[in-house]
Amino acid sequence: MKLKNLFLTLASIQLLFTVSCGESVKPSDDPNNKTALTEIQKEPKIKEAIITDANVLYVSVEDDGTKRDGYAEYLCEILKEHKATTNWVKVVKVNSSKDPNSDNAYGVLLGEAHCE
Repeated sequence: MKLKNLFLTLASIQLLFTVSCGESVKPSDDPNNKTALTEIQKEPKIKEAIITDANVLYVSVEDDGTKRDGYAEYLCEILKEHKATTNWVKVVKVNSSKDPNSDNAYGVLLGEAHCE
């Protein structure tokens, strides 16, 4: 019985250590990222916006045939204004995640910017 209690105590300590020291805040949970995302979601062109675990902001918009690199740079300014840690924006075509030309799981890439 003492061995079992010792094992449980050690396991609990290890779990507490891992949670308190080894875990970092997910980009989507960062308060500055959340504030910036809320502002970005208010943009009339944007249909959906998320910040991934890779700390990339994906926004989906209607495809009007134009490159969206400039729009991505504009969204970088909003991220900077709110001191977000996210520093990469990808603008994708809305509802294109299953399109054969999709950039990745988020859809067809219309434009992007690395925020500096």
